[in-house]
Amino acid sequence: MSFRDAPASVWILLFVPALVLLAGCDVPSSGPSLETETGLNSPVVVNKTFSFLGGPDSQHAPLIDTTTSQFDSLFTVADSDQSIAIEEEVSSFDLGSLDQALDEASGGLGANASIAERVIQGDLGNQEIAARYSQTNGQPAPVPSPGSPLPEAGGLPVTEDTLPFPFDLQLPDYGVASIDAAGVQRGTLTDVAVVNGTDINQITFELVNDDPSSPPLTDGEGEAPSITVRNEGGDEQGPIGTAQFESPIDPGSGAKAVADVKGESLVEDELQLVLNVSGGGSEDELALTLSPLQYKNVTVDGVSTVDIAASSSISTGEDGSSQFAGIEPQKGTMELTLTNDQRFPIDISTLRLENDENTALPDTFETLGISESATSIDPGTAHTFNVDLGGRGVARSVDVTVEAQLAESYGKDTLTVAAGDGLRTDVSVAEDFAVGAMFFWPTGETVDVKGRFDFEADRISFDQSGDFVDLNDGTLAMTHLLSEPDVSFESLDLRLPDLTRQDAPLTVALEGFPETIQEDLSGVRVAPTKNEVSYRLQGTLQDIPESSQTSSTLQVIRSTDEVRADVSVENLGVEALEATVDPFSVDVTEDANGDGMLDLEDPSEVTRESFGDIGDATNNVDGLELQGSELNFQVTTDIGTNAQLYAALQGRGGRSPIYLKGQKEKAVSQNSTRADRLVESGTPIARENLIQFGVNGPTLTAGQSITLTDENSNVDEFVSALPSSLHFVAQARLTGDENNRIRLERPVAFEAGLSATVPVRVRSRFELRDTIDADFSALDDVTDPSKDVTVSDAELRARYANALPMGADAKLFVLDENQNEVLSLPGDGESLRVRPPSKADDGTADGTRTGTATLDLSQDQLHDLAAGRRLALRLTMAQEEGEVATFRATDTIQLSLEASVDASVSVNN
Repeated sequence: MSFRDAPASVWILLFVPALVLLAGCDVPSSGPSLETETGLNSPVVVNKTFSFLGGPDSQHAPLIDTTTSQFDSLFTVADSDQSIAIEEEVSSFDLGSLDQALDEASGGLGANASIAERVIQGDLGNQEIAARYSQTNGQPAPVPSPGSPLPEAGGLPVTEDTLPFPFDLQLPDYGVASIDAAGVQRGTLTDVAVVNGTDINQITFELVNDDPSSPPLTDGEGEAPSITVRNEGGDEQGPIGTAQFESPIDPGSGAKAVADVKGESLVEDELQLVLNVSGGGSEDELALTLSPLQYKNVTVDGVSTVDIAASSSISTGEDGSSQFAGIEPQKGTMELTLTNDQRFPIDISTLRLENDENTALPDTFETLGISESATSIDPGTAHTFNVDLGGRGVARSVDVTVEAQLAESYGKDTLTVAAGDGLRTDVSVAEDFAVGAMFFWPTGETVDVKGRFDFEADRISFDQSGDFVDLNDGTLAMTHLLSEPDVSFESLDLRLPDLTRQDAPLTVALEGFPETIQEDLSGVRVAPTKNEVSYRLQGTLQDIPESSQTSSTLQVIRSTDEVRADVSVENLGVEALEATVDPFSVDVTEDANGDGMLDLEDPSEVTRESFGDIGDATNNVDGLELQGSELNFQVTTDIGTNAQLYAALQGRGGRSPIYLKGQKEKAVSQNSTRADRLVESGTPIARENLIQFGVNGPTLTAGQSITLTDENSNVDEFVSALPSSLHFVAQARLTGDENNRIRLERPVAFEAGLSATVPVRVRSRFELRDTIDADFSALDDVTDPSKDVTVSDAELRARYANALPMGADAKLFVLDENQNEVLSLPGDGESLRVRPPSKADDGTADGTRTGTATLDLSQDQLHDLAAGRRLALRLTMAQEEGEVATFRATDTIQLSLEASVDASVSVNN
């Protein structure tokens, strides 16, 4: 067999032509043993133009019928230039799930803490101990005291104008200052006129006109006489009171008049009586009666001793403090301030404070026992004694005693003492005072104690305002609950402001102090601050009314008394969180058997997705190498962090399994440990077969496009393998955003669409295969073994007009009715060559190339060909090294086929 060809150009992608090869000859019938030589040219059995793409309604028969189910969605054609691309889209590509991210991020989340808070805080811790004791000399009683004999003087002459005051001023008795002195030098009287029904602060004068022959006693002008009491000289010079008689006093009669001296100052050595009396004789008399005098202040002389004594019981409880019976201080200083309000200096011999013995306090209550002495205090000044309260007790009622004397340093023999003068004692505690124990009757005091405990997590930290964890499950447990104070609570709650349900703080009632308390945390938001949760212990003590305040109802609370509990927050189910994150890894596809590996061959672990119709082309194409492919992942997620995916993605169902490999920034480093768990049949997948890409969340609104090209992957090689399915296992490394922040919410939205765009640009050889119906039974007449046929020459001529951008080597395989191969054309080492046309710069065909290829047939080949009912076509498409062929939907190839047979036939009767 020989093969001859003329230049031609043929490229057929997924070529499925229907060729009908017809051959015929006229066999004459004559007399027996007649041999005839004849030359036969069959008509053209194929003369057809094919377009590259099309359908039943296309102008030309399509090489690829895009209306069939096999290819109806595989190709897209640009209207502008009829350029072709293979496009596939997987609208929902199951990358896997990131729900595990919440579980991983919240690993170790919870709290285990012991809280112990002292109860003496708040109201109970702010006890004030203060008292003021002031004791004045007091208003002395009138002297002489009412009811005592009054000083009287009589038989005074009325013939003189002035008389000396007939009485000495008596020293009053002051309650605080006991004064031993020679007498009163001067005194100022009160404004009081009557004390206990007795007239005071007045002088009664009685004039008697005893001479019957004398004229009436008058003022010298015929009016009633008067007598004035005055201080003759000094600062107090002047009248202090006048007794005005009602009328002249006739002979043989008498009359009385009263001089009011209240509020006046009396000077012992300056007092005089001024008589405004005319007509008096030697027998006339003047008598005086001095009422009790009440002094506001006096100046005494001839002072020998002054003793001061003051004592009283005082209350140390301030308004607003608890109703305590006594306090034993933990520490502190009592400040005792003694103020000398006398008008002379004093020496303190004794300052003593003792607890009142008549209280409800127990016998074990510490004594106060404060005693100070040997201190001089000038008039109008104060001295403060600082007393350490350590080891002492302060009752609510304290007895104060002060004893003092006139200071030895006082060098005068006169001094002044006044009713309002005295001593003041002020009791207070310094700022360092702290209650050690308080014996009291509760009156509804409040306990308000604040604290914090750690809220821990392995991978996240709550270091910004607004960080939170939303829970759908969990338990707050309180165990070993104990209240040490010997007090009764009306209510006691543990409030957790950082744990809220419907914006209300979680509150746990503690009254009764059960051994264990559990609270369900479903629906609770935990919002720690600096990885700590705050709590507030708030309570109210019972209220014991005053009528029930006895020694039996007295309660005690000590500074060391605590409310204690062990608190745990555990078994948390996390619904959402926002925090700062340390990078961590999660499985994107499932580790179904829990062996720590993600196996590409384990059906329960691998994700499989169909790659649409692109794999169907493997039925027709072999060895295809495409160029310019692009895979695009469109990822949408609500994950509030950045993630880096490490994946093994293998295409299957094509020519052979092939990995989608990352290059450059998409490549996985040989030293990386991020993908150690990605295996195939238990064997780690080589790093160069993996790919990585980043997802920056959240991208729910616009999504994120991740594009793979030949710049960052082997996508051309991958798509050229025409895989029909994708197998996928992956891990993700969650790194946080640019501020290491993460926000997650269950369910974590993580969805992807995958699209492939492959321009039909070919850069190498590839092979097309197809099988068509081809009935060669018309050759039976020249191949009938019952006839004597001698074939001298037979050939098959193929003419073509090729406007496809590639040439091809064609191989024909003839199949009989049982689909068995009976003939292949041409023979081994030969090919039927279809030549390509010239190409433009973009790789498209530039014009049409025509040619003829001739195939010589032997008689045996004709015989085998006659048995053929179908024809298998194999086209090996090829072009020059380094060139790229770009196809258009309207590219065409015209083919025609005819046979020529020269044969001799012998016919016998």
